[in-house]
Amino acid sequence: MDLRRRRHLIAEFIPLARRAGDAASALQHGGTRARTKVDMSPVTAADLASHQILRVGCRCLAPDIPVLSEEDTTLEFGALAAETVLLLDPLDGTKEFIDGRDDFTVNIALVEAGVPTAGLVYAPAGDRLFFSYGKQRAFTQALAATPRPLPQPPHPRPEPIVLVSRSHRDERTEQLLQALKPCEVRHLGSSLKFALVAAGEADIYLRPWPMMVWDCAAGQAIVEAAGGVVLGLDGSKVNYGPSEAGRVEGLVAARTTGLAARVLAASKNLRASLPAGDAHRLSPT
Repeated sequence: MDLRRRRHLIAEFIPLARRAGDAASALQHGGTRARTKVDMSPVTAADLASHQILRVGCRCLAPDIPVLSEEDTTLEFGALAAETVLLLDPLDGTKEFIDGRDDFTVNIALVEAGVPTAGLVYAPAGDRLFFSYGKQRAFTQALAATPRPLPQPPHPRPEPIVLVSRSHRDERTEQLLQALKPCEVRHLGSSLKFALVAAGEADIYLRPWPMMVWDCAAGQAIVEAAGGVVLGLDGSKVNYGPSEAGRVEGLVAARTTGLAARVLAASKNLRASLPAGDAHRLSPT
């Protein structure tokens, strides 16, 4: 897909994402009830309301592109085999949403040949919108304001700000954080962590745990467009090709390649220090 169409699609997705996010927000404080899905993750009426708005909107705006959403009733990860696909997370950070927090987002990603080439992350509670549609084309936009380009990577902080999931903390995360000291650790939900790295408000997003493709594709597109890097903890490029499970086995998103290298070196050293047979303790499962 050429740059012009990507830009056009994202421009059309912005009001769609705002509408979906605002619909979810309207349901947050009305006695939110959750049920548990087959994969043991929670889902609420807000997830489904946002999903319906996004699904209908994407099919109208881009009828030629397959859509894969977290809230599809029959997930078909074979859609990832398509040359181009849209990945949707109608409400990323459902646990935070249920708890009444404001760090939940709506995610839309355009993936081409397994590579996220455009992304949109909208955090309705704080009216924070981030989007990208190509290299050095990453922006933030407040309601009714002109989009502002995200800054290129700055000089590194003496103590990097490291973001980790509020809901997923385990031995692997704690050991890596110890290895990265001195650093400042902040806990946050949803893909907002990617967006804050892209915006230079944080330096590293550390995620040793597996995550689903719709959790990270939009954020990856924005980080990379802003000059950052997203890699698996083995140093591999994170791609979104055909997969039965639709999972990404852990990653690091960093403002610079140097910061990513620091995390990868810490991960490698921790693996090397473990007794034989225990390396799986630092591997995503």
